Amino acid sequence: MLAVSTSPIIARYLENVPAVAISFWRMAFGALILWIISFFRKQLPLTAINRNKTLLGGFLLGIHFALFFGSLKLTTIANATFLGTLAPIFTFFIEKYFFKRKHNPTMVLGLSVAILGAFIIVANQFDFSSDYTLGNLLAVSCSLFLGMAFIISENVRKSATNISYSRTLFSSAAITLLGISLLTATPITGFSPYEFGGLFLLGLIPTIFGHGFMNYAVGFVSPTIVASAPMGEPILATIWAYFLFNEVIGTPILIGGGFTLLGLIILTRKK
Repeated sequence: MLAVSTSPIIARYLENVPAVAISFWRMAFGALILWIISFFRKQLPLTAINRNKTLLGGFLLGIHFALFFGSLKLTTIANATFLGTLAPIFTFFIEKYFFKRKHNPTMVLGLSVAILGAFIIVANQFDFSSDYTLGNLLAVSCSLFLGMAFIISENVRKSATNISYSRTLFSSAAITLLGISLLTATPITGFSPYEFGGLFLLGLIPTIFGHGFMNYAVGFVSPTIVASAPMGEPILATIWAYFLFNEVIGTPILIGGGFTLLGLIILTRKK
């Protein structure tokens, strides 16, 4: 969660880089790093069926990023931030109704408290005006795609190493985002060395040490628990912003952040 929270901070230094380009290079550099590691530390290849599942998961992850950044252009940041972190709700219902899994009351309580906290953080800026309907739908959809990606991650990670899985997942997501950039005529080159340095950091810190560790965790715990981790991202990102940009930490962050952290603790205390 700490690593993932650096994403909006690093992205803040990349104001002139299009959102799709940021997502593409984040996934591309993440994949490149893992393929280089694989060159020096051999990994067992994915089975054919796991490879196909992972390619699908990468496609879903790429669509998730595209929908999220698309929602930012069509709704408020607060709406997109909250609605874009609802993946655990989708994984919860997918696990419950498609896989017939039983969730204990503690998990339900923790998830509910975490979601309440996330809403408190953005409540004073939340706006369900009809002008934002499409953007809100895109944000909710991006949560659905991320949730489905985590469900696939759990399935594949039961029989595949994290590096073998993640390198293919990130590669597939990068290819998906490359296709989106071509369809939308979004440039992904022509940036300064400074900007490419920031893009590389996005591929290293929030991708390898953030999503990579979540991919590792989903092999051992419920996708609903793993999908809940990004709910803590706004809290830690706000703390980073306080020290780096002297931004004031408002009351909603303090109260909502407390609820979210409490919910995450309840969710993970026995895991």
